[in-house]
Amino acid sequence: MPQEPEPAAFSDFVLLLISAAPKLGLPLEAVLRSAGLPPEALCRRGVPIPLSAARYIWSSAERVSGDPVLGLHVAEKLDVGTLDILDYLSRSSASFGAALARFIRFAPLFADSGVMSLHVDGGHAHFRHVSPNGVPAVSELLVGMTVLRARTFSGEYVRPLAVRFRHHRKCTAGAYERIFDAPVEFGAPCDELVFRREHLEMPFGSADPRLCEILEESAHLRLQQLSRVAAPPPAAPSGFVDEVRHVLRECIAAGNPNVDQVAERMGVSPRTLQRQLREQGSSHRALLAETRVALMDRCLASANPSRHMLAAELGYVSARSVSRALRRR
Repeated sequence: MPQEPEPAAFSDFVLLLISAAPKLGLPLEAVLRSAGLPPEALCRRGVPIPLSAARYIWSSAERVSGDPVLGLHVAEKLDVGTLDILDYLSRSSASFGAALARFIRFAPLFADSGVMSLHVDGGHAHFRHVSPNGVPAVSELLVGMTVLRARTFSGEYVRPLAVRFRHHRKCTAGAYERIFDAPVEFGAPCDELVFRREHLEMPFGSADPRLCEILEESAHLRLQQLSRVAAPPPAAPSGFVDEVRHVLRECIAAGNPNVDQVAERMGVSPRTLQRQLREQGSSHRALLAETRVALMDRCLASANPSRHMLAAELGYVSARSVSRALRRR
């Protein structure tokens, strides 16, 4: 039986640590040598590397540094631009919610690891990261940077309602409280940030719609080149359907995938949306069901979520709806 290919990462994942090391007085030479990466992976972006090597470097750096919250300290030291296109895409987005959606979409430019999602539940927004074999320092880097970048790009003091990590705490709460200024829990089912829903609409003063459009096209092209996504033919009849699928994923993450919301995001009327889908032999209802099944399969493959969690993740009104959907799979 053929073996599954090892999940991949890119040199950018390691270059973040290399960039912060001098500011933290962190000796990485021995760690980098023992990882056995090619020299270009230590100085050039976009070089494919095994995910296991990237995780080894991060976990070894945490051990060598003796710093139990290395990920948080790295997050504080990384200048805007260190994340390359992900930073600039986020900064040029119109709002915090739009930036988070783009970050989730293009995160595979760094690593093919874990599942990130954003959904709204009542008055709360939940940003989640599920990575069963993840490194605690990387989880703390991701969660810390999300909050710190939101404050930088919005000019507002963004304070989460709750911060949760899958791993167990390895030091006192002081470092976490200083950065997040919020209750922090450990041993949770996944890494999670909880915000007030209105934070998603918080505008970014650095928003630049045209630049964001250019960067988004470039990021999508990079994903295609890295074989992370299939490239939809620009003029093919299926292009419109693929676009609706993408918008549906964004609307599910935002908590409202109904036809009016999808049409609004695409800049057309609901009637025009339905007509064009009929011409392609599809419908909003069929594509929504298809998209939910794909997202459900992905969630179930990476974790063991409850019916209530699946309902929140997939935009269902109740856990009973999820149970019915599972029976239809």
